[in-house]
This record gives sequence, structure tokens and C-alpha cells, in this order.
Amino acid sequence: KRFSVLVCHRRFGKTTLAVNQLIKTAVDRPNARMAFISPTYRQGKSIAWDFLKMYTRPLMVFGGGRHETELKVDLFNGSRIQIFGADYPDSLRGLGFNGVVMDEYAIMSPRVWTEIIRPAVSDSLGWVLFIGTPMGHNQFWEVYDFAKRGHKDWFAKLYKSSETEVIPDEELEQ
Repeated sequence: KRFSVLVCHRRFGKTTLAVNQLIKTAVDRPNARMAFISPTYRQGKSIAWDFLKMYTRPLMVFGGGRHETELKVDLFNGSRIQIFGADYPDSLRGLGFNGVVMDEYAIMSPRVWTEIIRPAVSDSLGWVLFIGTPMGHNQFWEVYDFAKRGHKDWFAKLYKSSETEVIPDEELEQ
């Protein structure tokens, strides 16, 4: 779906999934603008930047480049994937995106989605993937609940640690 909400336990692989989805869209769509948005710029660098570099490494033989100081990767086809922080949301205004990952939306200002990112994907009919861990009833819960109700362009899924077998049962018991 165009808007997906994945509520996943820790160590699930949310970042790996999200970064690879950004790369897939960027490769398939020339001149695409893709964004991975974390609650803070520093978190984005710590959480996603190494994955983005690792998974785009094989693509660099075709051209493009990485920009360490700006946390962005330019691909051979003119597409760009960049990491942003939501700690200064107004710095995202005016940008347009074909795909966006909202990482840990529960600890962002809700207006990042409603005032900034939603309009930023409108003209390109871009997609948005919300990923995060459960943190009570907040804006992440609200978008999950909205998506779960079966709205046309929305998808929601909850992955519990007790169901995925990523973490051993003994560890979960402890």
C-alpha cells in the first residue's frame, strides 16, 4: 500500500527492511528523492547510515557517490537517498519525496507527518513507511489504528517478539 505502518519489536530488522525499500524504489525510479527520517539527525546517522552505505556499495560500480557530511547517497540514475532528523522539522519544508521512511514516529512531533511529509509526497504520489516499536497511545498508535481500519491506501501490521522467533524463547522469558 502507499502508506504502511509496521509496529515491530526490537531487533526485528526494521531499519534493514526500510533502507532496502528506499534503495529499491530509488533504483527502479530515475531521479527519485527518498528520505529516511529519524527523530534526530544523530539517531539517523547512528541507526541507518551504515546500512545505507553497505547496501548501496554494489551499486556504486555503476556511478553515483556518497556524501558523508550530508548523509546522502546519489545513485547512477540520478536518484538520491538521504537521512534526515525530525528534530528541526521546518528544515524539511519545501522538499519533495517519492518515498519516505518515518523511523520511530512515536517520538517525533506529529506535525512532521501532517504538515510536512504528507504534502511532500502528494505531487509524486509517493509512499510512506512508518516503522517503530510500541510506546503506548500516541501519534504512532493513531496512524497504526487508522491503517488497521482498512482505509484504501493504508496497510498495518503488528509483529510481536513472541511470534517472530527472532529472539529465543528463553531470552523472552527472562
